[in-house]
Amino acid sequence: MSFVLERLRELLQLFFPETCEVCGKALRYGEHLLCTDCLLDIPQIYLHNKERNPVEKMFAGQVQFERATAFFNYQKHNNYAHLIHKLKYQGRDDIGIWLGEMFGVKLQDSGFLDGIDAIVPIPLHPKRQRKRGYNQSQMIAEGIANITKTPIITDAVIRKIYTNTQTRKNKEERAENVQGIFEVIDNKVLENKHILILDDVITTGATCVSCAETILQNSNVKYVSFASIALAN
Repeated sequence: MSFVLERLRELLQLFFPETCEVCGKALRYGEHLLCTDCLLDIPQIYLHNKERNPVEKMFAGQVQFERATAFFNYQKHNNYAHLIHKLKYQGRDDIGIWLGEMFGVKLQDSGFLDGIDAIVPIPLHPKRQRKRGYNQSQMIAEGIANITKTPIITDAVIRKIYTNTQTRKNKEERAENVQGIFEVIDNKVLENKHILILDDVITTGATCVSCAETILQNSNVKYVSFASIALAN
């Protein structure tokens, strides 16, 4: 039966080929979402075991944290930005899981996750999550967990205030827009844990800082670290 299904899949691929999410070329057998060339060209930044890296410098002086990292550089008009756009606005939750799995390999191999007890994806407001159908940061977290088996905590922190998009705001406006928007609703699940706050894209870090401040002020969490798939330039 599996042989028949495999032949059927090959026929479907022949007549209705999947295309690369970055360059649009037809994928070859064994490729998934990205062609091999685009996969090799992902603008990774290899910060996972480097102290005082650009992500850590962004958060320095804003909030108490242990370490921070990101997977690749995000530039608005770069083709790889399309992956994030499809994840957030076109219902492609599979891209989040796939990116998370790749990120998870790097985090595990570098030792970045050593000592981290759980991942806390940045919460979406319920209204936005209903509209989107899922939380994109949680999809990334699920991908990381598929590789590393790191637990995910989604019911300890909520986004209690609906905010407008951060896209067109400057640094000061972004910080003001996310001030006080989170709430800890279950302190016990965070108690004495080193948590990794995970976002999809870090631009100024304002959302992560606001979430971390809320957690640090309203729970007995041990440590906070940060990670994101993309670091915006």
